[in-house]
Amino acid sequence: MCACLRSTTVPVVAIVLLACVLQLTESVRPVDGRLGARLVGRIRERRLERIQQRQRLLIASDEAHAGADDSPVDYRDEPTNGTVADGEEDYSMNVTVASGEDDLRSPAPIPPALLAALKPSPRRTMFEGKITFRFYHGGNLTKQTTLIEEGRLLNGTGCAPDERFALIVHGWRENCYEVPWVLALRDNLHQYRGGCVACMDYSSFSSGGYGGLVAVFRDVRDVLMHFLQQLRYEGVQFERTFLFGFSFGAQLALDVGSRIGSRELEAIDTCDMAGPGFDTDRAFKQMDFRNAAKNVQCIHTSIDKGTKFPNKCHQNWRMGLCGLRQAAAGPPPLGSHGLCPVFYNLAFKYQFLAQPKPLDEVRGELFAQTSDVYPYTVFTNPYNIFDYGF
Repeated sequence: MCACLRSTTVPVVAIVLLACVLQLTESVRPVDGRLGARLVGRIRERRLERIQQRQRLLIASDEAHAGADDSPVDYRDEPTNGTVADGEEDYSMNVTVASGEDDLRSPAPIPPALLAALKPSPRRTMFEGKITFRFYHGGNLTKQTTLIEEGRLLNGTGCAPDERFALIVHGWRENCYEVPWVLALRDNLHQYRGGCVACMDYSSFSSGGYGGLVAVFRDVRDVLMHFLQQLRYEGVQFERTFLFGFSFGAQLALDVGSRIGSRELEAIDTCDMAGPGFDTDRAFKQMDFRNAAKNVQCIHTSIDKGTKFPNKCHQNWRMGLCGLRQAAAGPPPLGSHGLCPVFYNLAFKYQFLAQPKPLDEVRGELFAQTSDVYPYTVFTNPYNIFDYGF
């Protein structure tokens, strides 16, 4: 009797439980569908909220970084160590297009690599506000301006876009208004070449320590690049544009010409390009300055202030004792280094022809010599310095 009761009780319980489960499943099925839809929607909302939160954090980070860079920095009291800090950021310039209906030429296209580097920078704006450009036309100062001032650069200068254009870039501890060689070169350019003459004055940063000046090389260079690009947008023709740079200014002119590229500038002449702070730089060692303009001429007069790599240009003139030092050198500023722009100015009136020098006068001062070396050495360029000048 007990066995029979157990065998009939178990199936009845199982059937009742199965019926309950089926009924519960049918009653919950519509609710599960709506619940799934709500869960999917919530997941999408959370994902969108996370994306928006990340964007807000990035914007806040950029604003904080820009605010930190906005404070002016005075580099003139830095020690003269002649080196550039490792990892220094390259602050690029922002080329602004001049507007107006009186354009004489359509703007030339900017290279894609250069266009990618044109981004706003409060630091760059600070440099553009302190570096001035002085324009001369007809032998007279016609305008002094900076890149942050409104209006076209050529407005009020008396210069026409289709004229010849020459730019002077001075060296360390110099300026555009009282340095003798700058004044003499400005007059020579007016007399022998004509057109428009300008001088880049960065003395706000070059009057202090040399190490601090080298540390801001990229910032000063970008201002020069912005200046030339702005002139091109105003119609100045690069194929009629010439640059002259001395010492640190020579490095600025050559670096900008190389970045413009494609040998667009007509010519660059340099005097004793600075060596300290540059000769140890890997990028400088690998740079071929013959790409900076259609013709690049470099004059060398000293081995202590000038570069130890004198063969990077189309014409490489080694004045005096093979560019190592000058017999006429005196105390600064007319030492072997400072005589270079003096020689250059004299070349507008006098010829400096390459002359052979007996080997016994320079033995021990040059590279190792062998017994089969030609009896005369040093100069092999038969041209006058001025043949490729302004």
